[in-house]
Amino acid sequence: MPAYPASAEFLENYQRDALVRWSPEDLAAQREFVNAHLVGRDWLDWSSPAAALQLIQANAAQPVVGEPGRYDALVLAGPVVELVEPPMLFDLAGAPLRPGGKLIGIIPCLRDNSPESREFMRLAAGSLWPYYTAEELLEMLSEAGWKIEPPASRFVAIPRFNQAVLKGEPGFRGFAKIFEQLMADGYDPVEVGWGEIRFVAALNS
Repeated sequence: MPAYPASAEFLENYQRDALVRWSPEDLAAQREFVNAHLVGRDWLDWSSPAAALQLIQANAAQPVVGEPGRYDALVLAGPVVELVEPPMLFDLAGAPLRPGGKLIGIIPCLRDNSPESREFMRLAAGSLWPYYTAEELLEMLSEAGWKIEPPASRFVAIPRFNQAVLKGEPGFRGFAKIFEQLMADGYDPVEVGWGEIRFVAALNS
């Protein structure tokens, strides 16, 4: 079963909600970013809801999604990056890759530790699942043995998310409940520094 109580609802709504959480320009930029690093590579996709469910349910007795040592690149995005703790994902992602293989990732996160973002992270960890700042995610990636490629790795603000949640557009209601609590506590949800870290990394040899 999914690790967090709200995971099933999140997965059920994910594909439709992606169209309101991200603008068409955001989604096009994501595709362009990923495709630019997949040219000529044999790659594995962990971005689909189906792959997310397999990874969420995986344990020591089950194989990781993908054949060990087969792929030149792995795309780490989609629902799994929100539902599974990053250190675990970063550890698992090395197994399917050949030596020199690349991890191409897009992970929703917060820009920094502003009061609004910090409170969003606190509430999300208590009622949904943890979110981190971009800097924290890059530190986790390095600690897991990945060498980050700086020119290709950066934080991108996604203001569409805040507006969509405030308008009640996502089918998944978890974020709206957090925004309601933020407002009740005197915070402005528009000031939550929502975005994503887009990165390319290779395993340290």
